Amino acid sequence: MGNLRRIIHIDMDAFFAQIEQRDTCQYKNKPLIVGGPLNRGVISSASYEARKYGLHSGMPLSRAKRLCPEGIFVPVNMEKYLKESMQIREIFFQFTPLVEFIGCDEAFLDITGCQKLFGNELEIAKKIKGKIYEQTNLTSSAGIGPNKFLAKLASSIGKPNGLTVLENTKEVLEKVKLLPVSYIWGVGRVTDQELKSMGIETIGDLASTPLEIIENKFGEPGRIIHKMANGIDNRKVTPNQEPKSIGREITYRKDVDDFGILRSTLLLLSQKISRNLRLKKYKGKAVTLKVRFSDFKTVTRRTTLKKYTSGIFDIHRSSVLLLKNLDLKRKKIRLIGVSVSSLRPTFMLENLLSPNESEDENLAEAIDKISDKFGEDKLTIARLVDKDEIMD
Repeated sequence: MGNLRRIIHIDMDAFFAQIEQRDTCQYKNKPLIVGGPLNRGVISSASYEARKYGLHSGMPLSRAKRLCPEGIFVPVNMEKYLKESMQIREIFFQFTPLVEFIGCDEAFLDITGCQKLFGNELEIAKKIKGKIYEQTNLTSSAGIGPNKFLAKLASSIGKPNGLTVLENTKEVLEKVKLLPVSYIWGVGRVTDQELKSMGIETIGDLASTPLEIIENKFGEPGRIIHKMANGIDNRKVTPNQEPKSIGREITYRKDVDDFGILRSTLLLLSQKISRNLRLKKYKGKAVTLKVRFSDFKTVTRRTTLKKYTSGIFDIHRSSVLLLKNLDLKRKKIRLIGVSVSSLRPTFMLENLLSPNESEDENLAEAIDKISDKFGEDKLTIARLVDKDEIMD
């Protein structure tokens, strides 16, 4: 029964970095690092040229700068990446409704039974990769297998721009067991080090270690990775649930206590969240403010709006009111963030908007059109001034 399922894993190659290299010719074939802020942020994406220096996602940018002094460092432009992601997602649904997204740059597709419509799994994977490149000029890697573990492993082996098939056969599993244990999905750097300290370095080492030892050390996740090491993975491709919230946050280069700067930051974040909501076709009714102080203490405050919205100023006004209710006299702020939750698809709310909210959202849509035409950074909204703020 295990070999009846056909699963494709699609993973965009160095997604953020590849988009930046596509859009700026000076970045092509250069070590490009996407992340920020430079002095205390981490790598979000590194081009394959940068990875030759040992750079990887999650590495502090300060260390990346030391390892790759000639690297080009650019800030994250999440709105641009999300726009590409939405276009790629639409391609997946042309082949199967069973799509499970992992972040914005990879997904599992269960194509079992779709072969009669689109050809065999190799042809389907080639068509998906071709459509992605045709519509975005971006490369992707595809892995095909009878389960999620082998499909994802196949795409990892073939990077970049690969197409690999791994079947659950004795011959294939013998080769898989020679790979480092870090190739197993769910084995991050910490788990990898813990396994190495136990003398487990390859997938085969893990497969041959008694399950009781792994389960005692790692609990339920240990049982799952032990099964994967033996080629067993019965997890289904589960279409994603509706998003619970959409948010953005910023870590300041220097800790901040100026209310004007904080208010302007909230406006910038509100503009980005508003755009994300419309890209994903959602509106929300709850706004949450997140603040991390210089001593790393983090607090959150939440308010519920009267109406669902994706409007910039609705989000900004609410977040500023939440900020005003915090005691900011004692400590400076290191990080500030905003999120919108209690989301509903826009089509469900089309007849429920008040005229004022529609006006706010019409303005936001106009800003979107300008951003689409001239670029994300060409239009920034001036600081909002209202009666309450004049009275400060």
